[in-house]
Amino acid sequence: MSAGQILTGATSGATLTRDVLLEVKEAFDRQNKFMDKIDVKTIESGHGAQFIIGGKDSYALAKTQGRSGATTATGTDISVNDVKIDQRLINIDDLVYDARRIDGKEEKMAEYDVRAPITNMIGSVLAQAIDAKIVAKLGLACEATGIASNPNAPAVVVNAVISSGTTAKDRGNAMAEAVFKATAALRKVDNYNEAWLAVDPDQYADLVQSDRAVSVDYTSGNGGYDTGKVLKVGGAMVFETNHLSFATNIEGIKGIVFTKEAVGLVKLQDVTTEVNYDFNKFATLMSGRYAIGCGVLRPECCVAIASSVQS
Repeated sequence: MSAGQILTGATSGATLTRDVLLEVKEAFDRQNKFMDKIDVKTIESGHGAQFIIGGKDSYALAKTQGRSGATTATGTDISVNDVKIDQRLINIDDLVYDARRIDGKEEKMAEYDVRAPITNMIGSVLAQAIDAKIVAKLGLACEATGIASNPNAPAVVVNAVISSGTTAKDRGNAMAEAVFKATAALRKVDNYNEAWLAVDPDQYADLVQSDRAVSVDYTSGNGGYDTGKVLKVGGAMVFETNHLSFATNIEGIKGIVFTKEAVGLVKLQDVTTEVNYDFNKFATLMSGRYAIGCGVLRPECCVAIASSVQS
């Protein structure tokens, strides 16, 4: 960090109170929201990892053998079905990093702790980068084609009232209606795993004010106006994110409903931080980095919610 960079917006000899530092630290405190909700593998070495995908079978594949016909009579050769199994290979992407240099003189002059908030900022940047990568793949999963003969859920559920509604209640009700359709789409392809709903803060606020998501006439203990929270809608756990825009292939995206198998992530190197002194600059270099890869696994496990028809 060059001279004056710690005290951005002030002279290098100025001071900053701890109260202001606390606000800055909190402003940069962004935690990863998606990684624990998808399929993750860790490898010790190599270029990537494979994820095995099983196909959906039907009762119609069951055979009979006995007295009910010449071709199925006792003693005839049995019939066999194709094995519905495939794999996705996810390769490691380039190394992602963030680095900050702390000038030794400025660190001495600052009347507050410098290294702790900078470490927090580095972790925040990397966490947000991981979320952005996962959301981009979730968007692609919504419109991808399944493998191993798996059916595809509808790619996008559209409800224009999510944006055009004149009140928060109308918009929230429209969002809740779309979530029910999205979760139903997952269930109709036999996906009964735990579902998640990712929405941005605006849609989250509308859901809380919906008379369906939190009204005592429909539910109890699911959140409310007092807490500003809503826990579940249509069987999906709800959480907020500022990164839905990274699903650039979905026009007017307002939410994503998905289960764990929608997207896979492989780690070669988890988030690692280092502190090294650079005597040529009389400064300390703080850095963080990771090496991961991310890709679509099962498109039938992800449905987007949008306010506009896809072109």
